[in-house]
Amino acid sequence: MTDEKLFIGMDLHQRTSTFAVKDRDGRKISEATVETDRDAITMFIRSLPSPCLSIALEPVSQWYVYADHLQGLGCEVHLAHPLRVKAIASARVKTDTIDAGVLCDLLRSNLLPEAYFSSKEVRSWKEVVRYRAQVIHQRAQVKNQLHAILHKNGVRHEFSDLFGKKGIVWLNRLEIPEPFRTNLTEHLRTLDWLNERIVDADRRVEALVHSHPQAELLTTIPGISFVSALTIIAEIGDITRFKSPKKLMGYAGLVPSTSSSGGRTTHGRITKQGSKWLRWIMVEVAQKQQLCRRTIGLSPYFNRIKARKGTNPATVATARKLLAVIWRMLTDNRPFSMTPPDRHGRRPEVIPPSSARPLAEVLSSPVSSTS
Repeated sequence: MTDEKLFIGMDLHQRTSTFAVKDRDGRKISEATVETDRDAITMFIRSLPSPCLSIALEPVSQWYVYADHLQGLGCEVHLAHPLRVKAIASARVKTDTIDAGVLCDLLRSNLLPEAYFSSKEVRSWKEVVRYRAQVIHQRAQVKNQLHAILHKNGVRHEFSDLFGKKGIVWLNRLEIPEPFRTNLTEHLRTLDWLNERIVDADRRVEALVHSHPQAELLTTIPGISFVSALTIIAEIGDITRFKSPKKLMGYAGLVPSTSSSGGRTTHGRITKQGSKWLRWIMVEVAQKQQLCRRTIGLSPYFNRIKARKGTNPATVATARKLLAVIWRMLTDNRPFSMTPPDRHGRRPEVIPPSSARPLAEVLSSPVSSTS
């Protein structure tokens, strides 16, 4: 047993996982394929000749449980960025052993492109808001099935909201032939059950937001609900990992793609790289700005861009502007305010801000509206 640091590449799969272990100079210490099981992985890790272990793995579906388990065994765990690893280590011959070896070599050479390793708390928030999104998607599918039943029977309705109180009463009393009547009744029962699950999920989200000060800060922005706030905080994690608002915008994939050749630079559509959930929720919040009163939140900014370039560019530009505001709020730990400082530099916030750039300046600064 030595204290020499060893580097491990782990190719994690559902049934088996492959390990490649090397020292700092690249000498192979061990290679093995074991069952993807805590006991089997523990046995392999403890069989290595050094307790000082650094391990790299890719974030596949079950990485949470095994990354936490490896940390519990005393390993230094690094999460590889899947897209960047493929770009660096593309190979014609691809096996689990080769993949594990590539991860190991990138790690020991300090060339591993790492993904953000979020805490257990942040991961639990993601599961809560994503569960709610999945249930809402299921409810939409049930509503589509109910519309399909009416369409197949040539039934039309005059309700602005078929699934409001009056619409549901009408659906329960509707006389249509079998098996459509039975199917409609069962779908309505499923709809009621899903509505209850959504209400329960909303309660869980609200309780989590109230227990997390920074998430509660975000609810001071017009158009951001408890669900939006928790989704944003869960996707961002630690705000200090973003050195500027532009870094946060890039993480959301809301920055324009750039092509530069022969001294000419052009900007195209947004990159759509990074967190798709953060990008989705920011677009949702930006779209709500046009529903706010004209003097509230970022509604004036949205309407100015919309008048010049249309709805889609206005939505993307407002989403970016919102991320700049959110970055400043979380960095300074203070709520949203449209009130600029007075001539003495005083602001009305209860939480004293830092000496950094005020929100009023963030809101007034130009942000590209290229979509």
